[in-house]
Amino acid sequence: MDDLDIDDSLPGQELEEEEDTEEIRREGVSQSSSTSSNSEIWDDSTLDEDSQRGMLYLVAGVGYGALVVYLVLVIYQGMKIPILSPDTNIDNTNGALTTSILISAMVFITIWVFMSGKNHSYFTDDPDKAKFWAGGLIIVSFVIISTSWEAYQTVMTVSALLTSVSTWAYLRSSQMKV
Repeated sequence: MDDLDIDDSLPGQELEEEEDTEEIRREGVSQSSSTSSNSEIWDDSTLDEDSQRGMLYLVAGVGYGALVVYLVLVIYQGMKIPILSPDTNIDNTNGALTTSILISAMVFITIWVFMSGKNHSYFTDDPDKAKFWAGGLIIVSFVIISTSWEAYQTVMTVSALLTSVSTWAYLRSSQMKV
């Protein structure tokens, strides 16, 4: 009988025994190294989308919270916080607060229009109109900044930076949600 057995071997043929072990593979982790470094843990390819979105929401929350604290404590109440406080005393706290809020609003609206405006019903016919309006808002923001630069340069810069980082993180994380 030259027919093959059930295990596809000829009668009398010795079989090599295979180890029946399962190999577990993980995405994003190299097999050559069983330990991972901090850079691998925080690498974008190893974090799942929910973790990335959560971290971006955390950055946005911290940024907006810091902006509110900055507007209330440093500008309105006049507390001296190193690096964040203006070099000179602000004579007109209402003017500084109003200018900082205006700059923060302009930065927020500009970034929103640029990143998410194309999804708004006004821009659905021509999504490039959102970029046009974002460019116009940038010019208006620069005009406001240039007219108030001498008196409020520190408060405008800090407000604009906190708002831009927070808004970018918030909009980026909300775009990740499907």
